[in-house]
Amino acid sequence: MSAALGLVLALTAPGPPEQAPRLLAYAVGGGSVLAFVLYGLGCALVHSWFSRNANWAVPALVPALALSLPWFGGLLHTVYLENGFYVPTDAIHVSVYSTYAASLKPVCLALGLAAVVLALAGWMRHYHQWIHARAMVRIGVPLMSLFVIGIALAAGLAGAEAAAAQARTTAAAGTVPAAYYGVQGRLVCVTPLGEETPVFNGPLNTARPQLTFGTSGDLVWLWDSQRAESLSVRLEDVAITEARANTCG
Repeated sequence: MSAALGLVLALTAPGPPEQAPRLLAYAVGGGSVLAFVLYGLGCALVHSWFSRNANWAVPALVPALALSLPWFGGLLHTVYLENGFYVPTDAIHVSVYSTYAASLKPVCLALGLAAVVLALAGWMRHYHQWIHARAMVRIGVPLMSLFVIGIALAAGLAGAEAAAAQARTTAAAGTVPAAYYGVQGRLVCVTPLGEETPVFNGPLNTARPQLTFGTSGDLVWLWDSQRAESLSVRLEDVAITEARANTCG
């Protein structure tokens, strides 16, 4: 079945003919891994504690996952803003949908790796390999699942730091960085309206564009790529315009 689906995909997918064997290999490999994992999960969960208590365990997992997704998404935004640009997270408005979107990739990867570990345990159960090592399986499978989940979530945090580093490099080159799950930066020119303008963590560089992610009440947070520092000023003290080039003034 996997080979047939891969052949159909290779014949119908757009692209040059030389890509057909690669698409076929990807489809067959992906279908085979999926079948391996699904059958292993079936062997691991059938006639188990989970199958006997699924009527309350599954409904209990749904709200737990619904609460953990925005929390981890908020953590990714915190790593991106505070570790990458020294901008407080509460100074930037991010929608709940963006926090869900930010957490989906690492959380799905973590659950997928945990499913592979559980599938391997299911195959061991299928071939009666854990009869002589039942205690080791009961301890090893949860520990290995927690390990791969931790690795996947740590990879998500590292991805947020890498996205922030890429955004800093792009902003320093005078280009607007790409959005990060609802956090969109803009390059602006800031002009003081008075002779003495109070600036938190100044001075304020008015000759080069500053990166901002929006306003927070009567404050605007800026990131100076030249000093690699964040600063904030009151909106009533400055005039903010969109930067058209790599210089201001």
